[in-house]
Amino acid sequence: MPSPLSLEYPVELPPAPGTRIRLVDGIDWIYQPLPFRLNHVNCWWLDGGEGQCVQVDTGIASDTTRKNWAQALQGRQPDSLLVTHFHPDHSGLAGEYARAGASMLSSEIEMTLSENICSRSDADFGHLYAEWYVQNGLDEEVVATARTAGNVYRKIMSEPAPLDVFTWLAHDQPVSLGGRTWRVLHGAGHAPAMVMLFDETEKLLIAADQVLPGITPNVSAGARSLAEPVPFGLHEPDPLQRFLDTLHELRKLPSDTLVLPSHGLPFRGLHARLDQLCAHHETRLVLVKEACAEPKTAAELFAVLFGKRMDAQQMAFALGESLAHADHLVAQGEMQCAEEGGVWRYTCV
Repeated sequence: MPSPLSLEYPVELPPAPGTRIRLVDGIDWIYQPLPFRLNHVNCWWLDGGEGQCVQVDTGIASDTTRKNWAQALQGRQPDSLLVTHFHPDHSGLAGEYARAGASMLSSEIEMTLSENICSRSDADFGHLYAEWYVQNGLDEEVVATARTAGNVYRKIMSEPAPLDVFTWLAHDQPVSLGGRTWRVLHGAGHAPAMVMLFDETEKLLIAADQVLPGITPNVSAGARSLAEPVPFGLHEPDPLQRFLDTLHELRKLPSDTLVLPSHGLPFRGLHARLDQLCAHHETRLVLVKEACAEPKTAAELFAVLFGKRMDAQQMAFALGESLAHADHLVAQGEMQCAEEGGVWRYTCV
């Protein structure tokens, strides 16, 4: 199987924060640092000339992010902002751009989800995550931390833009942005309806978090509890299947497409990378099945899938990913899930 090192990288290093690199005609790359283990997000500037400049994603809401944008754009403001999905590293400053007068573009599912999460009080948000952790076997120290952490999503978000200011982008819709004609694609699994853009003429894919060159996108079942099975208005029973279905659809694009990912370097070798991502999840599913010969909580699958200590942010991602794999096997009829004493356990059929 090819490794990420076998992909072709047209640019060897990202731009420094507060600067930008022109990748191809009319598309600049802006690199925004993040204060997390995943330490950056790539944003894109589509320069179509006067009245047609589109920024793709924003970074989190922080003074550092705002300073970097001011330096990179030298006072120029986008005519439109496209938000690929609801995660704060992509949508954190969206509300500020809307209030500054930018036309707003996104997926209705993604921005409704963002608004719903932001609306939760600190107490409600902490209670939901604490209950989710308890029901999946995490230890009391982690549960207590979640209970008191508050709405950690809202802490790195500006006030959300009203939903009625957005133009919604539908899957397979043609759209003219930044002087190019793109086809909108919706990705799933990492986020429910993440916006990607494909330029068929130039074979360019703005891939958001659906296809990354050096890491596998987090595919997660969202936080939920017995009392609140659909906490933010979104029910995704099998996000891993939806992720794999999206990868299957992306195989229809040319193999030499230049992929502009939200993390890591732009690359060519789309089909090879899709094969790697599918193989990664196939391996993880085998490991989960083997581990669940005896009943296991999702927390007990961490050692099987990750084998390392995690910080608070990674804990939620790890639990979501463990559940995504276990729930997929349940949906396939290969495992079952049973609740006992308020804790869910998975076992092979």
